[in-house]
Amino acid sequence: MSIDASAAAGPKDLRARLAPVLPPDGTRPRRPRAGFTLVLLHHAGGSAASFAPFAHRFPADWDVLAVDLPGRMMATGERGCRSTGEAVDWLAPRLLPLLDGPYAVFGHSMGALVAYELSRRLSGQGAPPVWVGLSGAPAPGHRPGHDRRDLWPRERLVGFMRELGGTPEEVLAFPDVVDLMVRVLRGDLAVVDTYREHPGPPLACPVTVFTGADDPVATPAMTAPWSGRTTGATTACAWPGGHFYLFDHPDGVAARITRDVAGATGRPVRSAGVEAALSARTAGAGRLLVAE
Repeated sequence: MSIDASAAAGPKDLRARLAPVLPPDGTRPRRPRAGFTLVLLHHAGGSAASFAPFAHRFPADWDVLAVDLPGRMMATGERGCRSTGEAVDWLAPRLLPLLDGPYAVFGHSMGALVAYELSRRLSGQGAPPVWVGLSGAPAPGHRPGHDRRDLWPRERLVGFMRELGGTPEEVLAFPDVVDLMVRVLRGDLAVVDTYREHPGPPLACPVTVFTGADDPVATPAMTAPWSGRTTGATTACAWPGGHFYLFDHPDGVAARITRDVAGATGRPVRSAGVEAALSARTAGAGRLLVAE
């Protein structure tokens, strides 16, 4: 879980300290045209700020946009999305004008479900991604049980946060902060637990499925069926750790995303030093458990 320092929902330039890229007049101040755009979608209870550790780990000639869905912690009075359909309806028209070149989408947990449906929506509008990364989420129809976690009482949700990790224990010592976190998490879990795959064709691009080896909510049996959701190639990789494995391995995960995007586009990584970092980070210290 992350406390979002910016209340405005929407796509945000991760490298520019998560500053909104769409001010009220609708213009988009930005540096010269990037060669590529990566869109990052956060987990349930998270925010664009969750991806701060990745800000400078991607090639310098990429635009990296981290999305805040409505209703984050500091956005008081803002109604959050309550389904993937609402999230895609809200996000697609805001994101599409920013995608004036090749792009990829990566989502973690709830963000993976939104990434999948968003990518299908944008594909249907003539703007398909070149690659999609789905992390820490069961494939549609493969989440065990039908428990509505958004209906759990407060203390059970706090226990769930402790079980998954990703929330410092010292943060949970502040009841007012916990109340805010539970509010956001409860709304986001409604998105996850009511999700049903939207009708329509599968993706047509390469997909990489990322998992934590010890993740109790996204086991290999739950994530393997993602391979049937694209006509492109599907690759699976597992990392040491639980549900929030990616924040323990930002170098390796960013390198893997960069490598897979380069493979999907057939274009070399142009940023100085990144090609060498790819092999070093991906192979180093036994970080990557499985890659196929």
